[in-house]
Amino acid sequence: MKYQFGNKVEFYITNVCNLTCDNCNRFNNFNFKGFQRWSDYAETYQRWADFIELQSIVLMGGEPLLNPTVKEWIAGLADTFNCDVQILTNGLQLNRVPGLYDVVRDYATRPKNFVHLQVSLHNMNHFDHLRQQIAEFLQGPIKEWGTYLGRDAPPFHRNYQAFYTAQDVNDVQINMHVDNNFYTAAVQLGENGQYQVHNSDAVEAHAQCGFVKYKSYHFIEGKIYKCGPVALLPQFDRQIGLELTDAQRTLMNSYQPFTIEQIEQQGSEILRTIDGGIPQCEFCPVHSTNRTIWPEKKSGSSINIISWPNNKIL
Repeated sequence: MKYQFGNKVEFYITNVCNLTCDNCNRFNNFNFKGFQRWSDYAETYQRWADFIELQSIVLMGGEPLLNPTVKEWIAGLADTFNCDVQILTNGLQLNRVPGLYDVVRDYATRPKNFVHLQVSLHNMNHFDHLRQQIAEFLQGPIKEWGTYLGRDAPPFHRNYQAFYTAQDVNDVQINMHVDNNFYTAAVQLGENGQYQVHNSDAVEAHAQCGFVKYKSYHFIEGKIYKCGPVALLPQFDRQIGLELTDAQRTLMNSYQPFTIEQIEQQGSEILRTIDGGIPQCEFCPVHSTNRTIWPEKKSGSSINIISWPNNKIL
């Protein structure tokens, strides 16, 4: 028996990003490093696939196309979990990953483990450039539709109700959604120049959390985390440093993700608890503010990245 696990699960594979999106809720706007290699976790995820059934996968970061093993992740996840895979990207690296088109094309016509690219438009000034990049990435004549053009999807095409969609002769599809309003993130740069977290009521913060509302569970390093911040705050603290009390740092590092061993032993009992609040919710805001972002490209963003298993600078 396999356990059904949500509508989608996010596989977070890199902290590295090439944009400076203010209030990124995974802190990738800062000089955050580290990526995961598919080969280090392929066996673990196969064990997960023996116990859980996923409806769809979002492959994300950071900027996932900056992960040197992103093609292995795409094919590996599609084959392992036999479900649709969405590659969530800012689109700026589309034509800088040799072989990316080929691996997406190989899964573009499959009815179940369909692979497509989802571009998040974080800066409206980037649209024309991204549309050009998409046209260069796709092959042959392309079809375009979406709210930007005022066109509905053609009959028998997958319709994601996107701002802009393009599909080519091989059925490779790229959808673009506008995502240029971010809520207050857990990590903030204080007036004293130190990186800080919030000191919220954990119950209230959980009740207002977008990760909870949209069930944004994260697979990271072969384990399931309730959300991105609880997984990434300890990494951020080790790499960059947070202004914390000893008690806060102890609490931050005390969270334990769900492992495949727990699922094998306790099954659905583990999954029933995944939506509940945790003490670490106090690090996130209660009264967050939604505001428009105007990110720019980072300089040298595709170099000096760190592989998580051995912390080797590449």
